[in-house]
Amino acid sequence: MTKLIIKRPSSKEDFYNIDMKIARALRKEGKALEELERRADRNIGKLCSLEMRNLDRLHDFLYSPLMDRFMVFVTKTGNIGIIWFIVFCIMLIVDRNKADLYSYAIALILCVIIGNILIKNLVKRSRPFFHKKYKLLIDRPWDYSFPSGHTLSSFAAATSLLLINSTVGVLAFVYASLIALSRLYLRVHFFTDVLFSMVLGVVLGLVANYIYVTYLFSIL
Repeated sequence: MTKLIIKRPSSKEDFYNIDMKIARALRKEGKALEELERRADRNIGKLCSLEMRNLDRLHDFLYSPLMDRFMVFVTKTGNIGIIWFIVFCIMLIVDRNKADLYSYAIALILCVIIGNILIKNLVKRSRPFFHKKYKLLIDRPWDYSFPSGHTLSSFAAATSLLLINSTVGVLAFVYASLIALSRLYLRVHFFTDVLFSMVLGVVLGLVANYIYVTYLFSIL
C-alpha cells in the first residue's frame, strides 16, 4: 500500500497540490492492483479461468432480483441435506415397504464419507470466490469446492428415490437439478464440481441400492 504524507494546507494552491498528490497516488495504487489481478489470472490456469467466465455468463443470463431470492431459497434447502431428510421422513410415513428406504440412507452416508470427507480433502480445490471477488448472497462455505456436497447428496437421493418410486424419483431429479443450478448461480462451485457430483451422485445411489439388495436385504 502506498504511504502518502500530506502537510496541512494553508491556501487554495496547497489544496490543489494535495488533490494532485492524492490523484497520482490513487492512479499508482490502481495500476498496482491491476497488475496483481493480471498475475492472479495467469496463476489460476486456463481451465479455471474458462470456468470463471462461464459462471459469470450463466449468472448474468439468469439474473434478476427474484431469481436471487429463489436460488438462495433452493440452495438453503440443500444445506446438510435438509430437503432430503424431510423427504425421508415423509416416505417413512407413506411408503408401505419401509425397508426400501435403507438404500436411501446408505446413499446419503456414502455421500458424506466419499464426497465430503475423502474427495474434498484429497483434491482441496478452492472455491470460485477465492479467485475472484464476488458479492455472495449466502454465507461463505467453509469447506473445499470439489465435489459439490449439495449436488452429490441431491442426485444420490434422487437416484435412490427413483428406484423406490418412479414418480417421486422424477420429481426429486427435477429438484436436485435446481439445487445444482443454484450452486452455480450463486458462484460457490465450478461447473466441473457440479457435473462430477451429478455423475457420482447417480453412481452412489446405484451402489447403495446394490449394497442393500445384495448384502442387507436378507438380514433386514
